[in-house]
Amino acid sequence: MSLCWGLLGPETLVTERRTRTLNLGASVRAFNELAVPGLGGAWYAKQLFLAALGVRVAETARRKRVKVTNIEAANAIEAIACWMGFARNGHAPDARLRGHRKLEGMTGLTFAQVRRSGFYVSQPMRMSIVQALPALGIVEAGASRFNAFRSTPLADALLEAQASAFEPCHYSRGVIEYLVHWIQSGDCLTDKAQLREALSPLAPMTPDARAIIEQQLLVSGDRAPDSQQERRGAALRWVEAVRRNQASEPRWEQRPHEHISEPHWSDLRAGARFFLARDAALEALDAIEAHIGNSGGAQRFVLGDALPERVANRLDALQAAARRFIDERHHDADANEFCQQCAESDRTERLAAIVTRDERVLRLRSREIVPGPAFRGAMTPASAADPDEPVPYSHAQGTWPEGISYRIRNLFLLNADLRGELDQWLATQ
Repeated sequence: MSLCWGLLGPETLVTERRTRTLNLGASVRAFNELAVPGLGGAWYAKQLFLAALGVRVAETARRKRVKVTNIEAANAIEAIACWMGFARNGHAPDARLRGHRKLEGMTGLTFAQVRRSGFYVSQPMRMSIVQALPALGIVEAGASRFNAFRSTPLADALLEAQASAFEPCHYSRGVIEYLVHWIQSGDCLTDKAQLREALSPLAPMTPDARAIIEQQLLVSGDRAPDSQQERRGAALRWVEAVRRNQASEPRWEQRPHEHISEPHWSDLRAGARFFLARDAALEALDAIEAHIGNSGGAQRFVLGDALPERVANRLDALQAAARRFIDERHHDADANEFCQQCAESDRTERLAAIVTRDERVLRLRSREIVPGPAFRGAMTPASAADPDEPVPYSHAQGTWPEGISYRIRNLFLLNADLRGELDQWLATQ
């Protein structure tokens, strides 16, 4: 008789996300908000339309005594919109579409199937525009939770401007009426061309719908202070001037006087210096992680030991970046504390400070740096934990001054979309 021995393991393994906040989340949000108030992660118009449509469809369905939340309806509508987008482009990857793997080969979609947790993606696009919806007046936010959002008359105008061009989309039903029917009936989703054009992120918004969004970027949203509206409008006019080649190539040494005020420019520049210091800290952490991973059996680094050249160089770059932020004399307390730590003259103290802020990939135990739960031990960079989705790569990527808030680049793409030019600015990744 032969015996087989082994250890029972869990049915599923938990994967740690390799993101690092460095306890700087509040400062990251603050500098992005100072750059373009209220934009969140919005970078093309259909994101706003699909989220507004989800809220309105959920409200209409609940009036018919259907139990559905805003999140369930919005996630489902976003999922079928991306599914239709993939059907439109032969299932090719595109920055505007999510769920490339999960949606492949899907047919006969019912709401019961699509509403299931994990059917689509873990982080739908609507999560990155929660701030933009009330800021642009598309919803009333009784609370910050998406399920508490309520449609506004502006949302009705936006939905009418977009959806009416593609109605009827299913026999005599309009877009909202059909989606409520789909949720209520249990029927499989129709794939009629009108619905696909109305929803697909690859199909442009109608001119009237784009005009409404541009108007809201320039005027008030959810009781936003005048200063916030002013900055968002100024940033929009600036990116439009850049798009039309009416502005010189942006450089930190030359403020675009006709568009951006001195206080706004100072905040943009200070934010860029802060983001560059944060990124330098991440590079230093990646370097010490790789050193520990290649050190053999003893996976640790003792503070006070000689630093590897690569780590020392990264720590010196971090010190220089931190000092550049300090020279800005900005008022953000957390950013200043972080950069003061990173500007310490002693490299070992700099390293200890950023490892103490990590605790996800690396941890400090007494005077030893040891692996954390997301440790890999190779040069596989961990990303900064920004509150919104990553910026897609565009042909204008090199236009902006180094380190500038991703919201400026997002606004450039959103503006290009409002001009019907998004396809030509999106580069293949």
